[in-house]
Amino acid sequence: MKKVEKRISNIDEIAKQLGVSKSTVSRAISGKGRIGEETRSKILAFIEEHGFKPNLIAKSLAVSQTFNIAVVTPTDTEVQEIPFFQGCLHAISQTITQWDYDVILSVATEHNISAIKRLVRNRKVDGIILTRPLVDDKAISFLKETDLPFLVIGNPGDESIVQVDSDHITGCRDATNHVLDQGYINHVLLAGNAHHRVNKNRFSGYTQAIQSHGITECIEYVRHEELTVNKITEGNPIAIWNISSQSAVDAVLHEILPYQPSCLICMDDVIAVKTLHYLTRHHIRIPQDIRLVSFHDSAAMEHNFPPISALHVHIDELGKMAGKTIVDMIEGRPFSTINMLPAEFIIRESSLRE
Repeated sequence: MKKVEKRISNIDEIAKQLGVSKSTVSRAISGKGRIGEETRSKILAFIEEHGFKPNLIAKSLAVSQTFNIAVVTPTDTEVQEIPFFQGCLHAISQTITQWDYDVILSVATEHNISAIKRLVRNRKVDGIILTRPLVDDKAISFLKETDLPFLVIGNPGDESIVQVDSDHITGCRDATNHVLDQGYINHVLLAGNAHHRVNKNRFSGYTQAIQSHGITECIEYVRHEELTVNKITEGNPIAIWNISSQSAVDAVLHEILPYQPSCLICMDDVIAVKTLHYLTRHHIRIPQDIRLVSFHDSAAMEHNFPPISALHVHIDELGKMAGKTIVDMIEGRPFSTINMLPAEFIIRESSLRE
């Protein structure tokens, strides 16, 4: 009868069997610290042969790690926005578990980053992923002063910060080119929060497109109360910032629709959904009465009737890349500072001429 090998249950046993120190075994398991390649290979082969699974608590003590990664989401997220952050969180979690890390979910606001400071102060995590950068971002400024690895999903406006993002500039340029190629010059852009970096990038792509079509001026309003509707009749594109609530969307559309703009461009799918609510209540048809485009795609855009032309970003790929990159940063492996994924503008019925 074949003798069954006794299963190794801890680092002490490995060290005794191989005649090395516990710290040497810990370094071989963690992949960190100075250790000869021959010794490392010998230890890892022994571990695999005996089916040893390192105890995570013991491993964390040996290498001074928590094996936790914080994912920070904004607290002002609206219901329609949740799928984006849920998708990122799911993909990050699935990815980092391959290296025995877990996710700690945290929240922050534009003015309150106390939760992030507490995570760093109490050494609860080995790295942090921020999911929405802001202009003059307090969280980024704070984390830059620490030695904790962190990255941003989005473009923080600083190329020295590790970032994973979709190419919103190119995507929104393509979307706006489509609008202008259809002849919708007197359109209105319903823009989001001007402090969100992603909105700045989307507007940059939009501006590139209108300038390439010889349009020298886009009339911008910081908020809808400042709107001077007679400007629509002059044929210039109009951008109205900080459209966030349903009441703000309703007020803008009530003012501008009598002047028959050719197309409404929504900065994201949240604004697009609110726009659709107003149009439906007032029996305004898409695309017969007005065309509609969104700078962010979602199930609500795809499954609307008619479906809405929108910029599609690969949320799952963003999350996977962010997860792998933060682990590489923590464990000292090579990584890229700027990681850009393509975004695809999908033309659907809502923006086509009859």
